[in-house]
Amino acid sequence: MIERMVLLGASGDLTSRLLLPAVAQIAEAGLLPPALAIVGASDVEWSTDDFRQHIATELDKHAPVSAGARDAVIGRLSFQHCDVTSPGELSALIGEDRPDTLVYLALPPFLFEPVLQTLAAAKLRTTDAVAIEKPFGTDLASARHLNEIIRLRLPEPTIFRIDHFLSNDLVRRVLTLRFLNRIFEPIWNSTHIESIDISWLESLTLEGRAGYYDTAGAMKDMIQNHLMEALALVLMEQPARVDAHSFRDVRVEALRAVATPTPARMRDDTIRARYTEGTIGTRHVPSYVDEPGVDPSRNTETYASLTLHVNSPRWVGVPFTLRSGKALADDAAEIAVQFRPVPGYLLDQWPGVEPNVLRVGLTDPYVALATTLNGPDRSAETRHLDARSTAPTFTAYGNLILHMLQGDPMLFIRGDEAEESWRIADPVMAAWAAGEVPMREYPAGQPPPAPGT
Repeated sequence: MIERMVLLGASGDLTSRLLLPAVAQIAEAGLLPPALAIVGASDVEWSTDDFRQHIATELDKHAPVSAGARDAVIGRLSFQHCDVTSPGELSALIGEDRPDTLVYLALPPFLFEPVLQTLAAAKLRTTDAVAIEKPFGTDLASARHLNEIIRLRLPEPTIFRIDHFLSNDLVRRVLTLRFLNRIFEPIWNSTHIESIDISWLESLTLEGRAGYYDTAGAMKDMIQNHLMEALALVLMEQPARVDAHSFRDVRVEALRAVATPTPARMRDDTIRARYTEGTIGTRHVPSYVDEPGVDPSRNTETYASLTLHVNSPRWVGVPFTLRSGKALADDAAEIAVQFRPVPGYLLDQWPGVEPNVLRVGLTDPYVALATTLNGPDRSAETRHLDARSTAPTFTAYGNLILHMLQGDPMLFIRGDEAEESWRIADPVMAAWAAGEVPMREYPAGQPPPAPGT
């Protein structure tokens, strides 16, 4: 059991807005290890009192917990100034005579490689762990390089590659629906399913994130990681056992079955676009290129669509489309399973009958099924059967941190899984960078470009 967390980059937004509020949730539930100590480290000149005061203020904003839970977290905090790229300073921070320790890299991605190299001097043990935020690499080559550093320099500790999208709640929602309901798994194949869309569409624009988003774009920000992990949950076979090893094996195998996008189909299977001036509700939105902090020469997309094909008997002929975009009229985050139409002779008798569609929320815990029911005068009509699961106890980070403290890697990305995601995304980004797929446009608040238009 982990009894010490060392947060590298503790003065940053990730720590104050997400990580320590998640720890406060766990404290509220009485699930924190009794002896857990949390050490913040950064290059700012803070004392422990400064750090505690800063976090107390942030918990009041971001953690709706009792004063007792908040104080329980604050009382565990200490702070040390540290240059995280210095082997001597980082080794001294982590220490030698220490309890089992989780070293959390709450750092900008460009620091991952030097810090992982530096961590080797700290001589982490098999009972220690290292947590690495996304993005894990910037392409397939860099992901392989990071994995090689970990394999050679940090072979002992457990490695938690984090994608907060792979939350306990989302995993259970999809897998429970598939494997604990006999009505779905027998028809979860190309005989009955025509297509599947996985979408993350936002009415939000940049919201002050140009520094990151303008160097990433919709493909790297959402599709290569978050939506690819949702895709793996849809594609995967039922694991032989409910354990981390089996569960991660079937996720990797699912992504391995996805065909690598080819140049010949790039224009048909991908869309890249960015928003222009428009209106969302009553809010006027400037063009993306006019947003503060945006460099138009980067040609960054704010909408991306990628259709993938899967080389497996279960899914032959079924297109899977992953879509993400900003500055759209409405928010939509869901998996939509489009079933095949009923046979033509039935449509002749009941024209206008729509195929069944199963919708599963990615963040909102709903399941909805468009179902055909009888209407008046021998007609048929579509009605929606809606259900919502119980709201999760913890945020995504709350679940992930709890799993890390317990040493359970089930919800975390394995090294080969990260490489498979980049293997799929790399050819698309290369084609886009070469101008092989034109940049299209859509007014803010209007639908994004459709295929073939």
